Amino acid sequence: MDISTSGGTVISVAAEHRNGKGELIARSVSIQAPTVPKCKRWKCLWKFFWEVTYCGLLSNYHMKRVVYAEKNRHKNIPQKYRTGEDSPKNIRQAIFAIFKLSIR
Repeated sequence: MDISTSGGTVISVAAEHRNGKGELIARSVSIQAPTVPKCKRWKCLWKFFWEVTYCGLLSNYHMKRVVYAEKNRHKNIPQKYRTGEDSPKNIRQAIFAIFKLSIR
């Protein structure tokens, strides 16, 4: 765990859940919150709004991914759901990935 608050909040947490044989069941991923804009222009605030939206969707995706991996611990599922790698890169991908996990 790494916590730093000088200038902005950065929190890094890593956790792995493994079974008795040492096989990975699920790995959590830390997500850095966007920095608060220093200017109060509409453009800066609008950009911050979309960054916060993406951060929220990404957090939701990783929560659902870990729950899915935990429920299917004994099944053969794609490794990306266990490790969190290849996560969504934008809002559209995050919405699609959350939908995809919801129907599995």
